[in-house]
Amino acid sequence: MRTQRIRLAILVAVVFIAFGAAWFFWPKGQDARGSISGDAAARPDEPAHRTHAAERGAPAAEKAPEGRGAHDHAHLDHEHGEEAGSGRDLDMSVEEILAARCEHEIPTHRCAMCRYEVGVVKVDPSLMRDAAGRGDGLFKPVSVARGEVDTVLNATGEIQLNGNAAAHITPRVSGVIRSMQVDIGTKVSMDQVLFEIESVELGQALSEYRKALALTELSRKNLEREKSLFARKISSERDVIEAQMSHEQNQAELEAVEQRLHVFGLKDRDLASIRPDANGILVGRLPVRAPLGGTIIEKHGVVGEVVDPGRDVLLLADLSTVWVWAHIYEKDMRLLLENKRNPTPVKVSVHAFPGRAFGGVIDYIGDTMDEETRTVRVRVTVDNDQGLLRPGMFCGIQILVASGREVLAVPKVALLSDEGRDFVFVHLAEDYYLRREVKKGQELDDNVEIVAGLAPGQTIVADGAFLLKSDVLRSKMGAGCAD
Repeated sequence: MRTQRIRLAILVAVVFIAFGAAWFFWPKGQDARGSISGDAAARPDEPAHRTHAAERGAPAAEKAPEGRGAHDHAHLDHEHGEEAGSGRDLDMSVEEILAARCEHEIPTHRCAMCRYEVGVVKVDPSLMRDAAGRGDGLFKPVSVARGEVDTVLNATGEIQLNGNAAAHITPRVSGVIRSMQVDIGTKVSMDQVLFEIESVELGQALSEYRKALALTELSRKNLEREKSLFARKISSERDVIEAQMSHEQNQAELEAVEQRLHVFGLKDRDLASIRPDANGILVGRLPVRAPLGGTIIEKHGVVGEVVDPGRDVLLLADLSTVWVWAHIYEKDMRLLLENKRNPTPVKVSVHAFPGRAFGGVIDYIGDTMDEETRTVRVRVTVDNDQGLLRPGMFCGIQILVASGREVLAVPKVALLSDEGRDFVFVHLAEDYYLRREVKKGQELDDNVEIVAGLAPGQTIVADGAFLLKSDVLRSKMGAGCAD
């Protein structure tokens, strides 16, 4: 897409430079015409430009083809005082344009030098994309169709963190930060260690765990020994029961201590490192892990600092989505609440990226109204995969509410204007496109309503239409019919 835009910008610049040079350098009385299709000034299959009637020594009327009078609307006279591209073609019907013949004795719309006078341009098929927009061409055709129009509610808002995808990281026991593995801007994954604290309370809990672990192991061995003696009729059943009770009691105390350590934040793999059959040793250090994947956006602790439960050390947030809180006026609430779309789509724009819209949906409408501003808070969840939106930005939002009304609409880039008259380029036949005047109505986001001048099913040019306008209006930039 970026490559196509660069190519389009270069082509626009070349067209303007070429027309400017033609106007400045071309001798008066000569033709300096070209077209988007790349036609030459003279073609083997098109007659060469005839000399001026005065130079032939005969009146122009005497040389006119038979059957065409001075008042025949199918003949377009090339008078000095009439400027091509002045809008005369917009007043002609399609039948008149197809029937018109130029001074080269061929249909005007097929003449490489005169067709712009009737608002016709020829586009090489290699420059056209397909209807889906695929291809590297500069021009994109669009089929005109009727569609449901949205009612747009405009509002302003502020971008904030997604509260459901953010976490304030705080230790669960008091202690001293002994290591810090992250900094502001660090991207982390779930369960990744963020920092470690050294805690006396944790050390005591670990000692109790070791003690409970050892007692449980001893009581287990004692229970097995009593069962063995009872089987050989050496010990009584009462001794077996007492041994089993002791083991179950120690087992319950071990599970209670383990649960306490889990509350502190230790995982099973941490506890496994302090068992007798493990090589690792965990001496009073508590690793604090990330509860979710995201980015560290705030940091309030350093190595050696004392921290307590409830005090934020880090702020971790997943910025792939953000919230926009907007305020909707009371007069717009009915449209929003009666909207048939669920969820309601929203487009968000910010000053940092003009012309770009970020898609989102409304997932919450406030249940109360602010008594001072007489507005209701609305929350919008917006995709932010590229990380372009920053919490704290102010933004404008467009809420797209279904209206149930169908209109004929075209892309805004397809609608052009000249001397106060709006027009689009409509497919005429083969590779030819004709500009036709239209009457526009309401602007609809990226489209504009057309109330007259087009019919469903017609094909128009959207992307690249401005280049066709430059070709049709070339006379205003210095190119005209030869005298």
